[in-house]
Amino acid sequence: MVKFVAAAILCISISFTSFSQLADAVVTQPTEWFALNSNIKLHKKFGFAFDGQLRFVGALENAQYYVRNGFEWYVTPNLSIVPIGYMYLWNFQYGKQPATYANNEQRIWQQILYRHNSGKFFFSHRFRFEERFIQKRRTDPGGAVIYDGYDTYLNRIRYRLQVRYVLNKPKIEPGAWFAAVFDELFYSWGTGITYTKPDQNRLYMAIGYQFTKNISLEGGPFYQTLIKRNGAQEENNIGILIQFGYNLDFSKQD
Repeated sequence: MVKFVAAAILCISISFTSFSQLADAVVTQPTEWFALNSNIKLHKKFGFAFDGQLRFVGALENAQYYVRNGFEWYVTPNLSIVPIGYMYLWNFQYGKQPATYANNEQRIWQQILYRHNSGKFFFSHRFRFEERFIQKRRTDPGGAVIYDGYDTYLNRIRYRLQVRYVLNKPKIEPGAWFAAVFDELFYSWGTGITYTKPDQNRLYMAIGYQFTKNISLEGGPFYQTLIKRNGAQEENNIGILIQFGYNLDFSKQD
């Protein structure tokens, strides 16, 4: 497992270093992301995963909002699978490279999540697969905007490695302070995508606190590199990500 983690980190690092010279037009802008994450346990073997985010750029200019949920199967205490999930995302014309149209998105997704620990280090590997249906608008020769529905179809795979280190307790439990870091790499293909290498990377570092078994809060600096579908534009978004965790457990206790 140690070799697997080391190999994953190496692959992410190699891919991440290739971003800086791949796009012709690069902009840098501040961002503010706020997230709610929740695991709703209905049974010891299944439940729902839910999260939502409000994303802003600049001085709290609207960028994206989304809600996502999915049925989650707890295969073992360390392994869970989301065989099917749904997400809706509201897009805005934002920042220094605004899109021509504010096209919203519907998404079907699947996920594999594996957790393990080594002493006070807690590792999380997340593999996510996405089928994306994005609104399509175009302008006819007369200047009228034509709406074609959710007519743009894209696929995406993403891998996130997250590491947490507990600062004052033997494990993450009520009263624990922890440091966290994650790196997530994205690869997309589909309609209109001419860029055929990893097109997005997210790097995050934070300090967090576990209030109760089900409530936590963490936040810290966040860096996102995003290459657009045409491969000619790139966003470097630098800011903060604040995450609130609130879990619910309706399962019968043994």
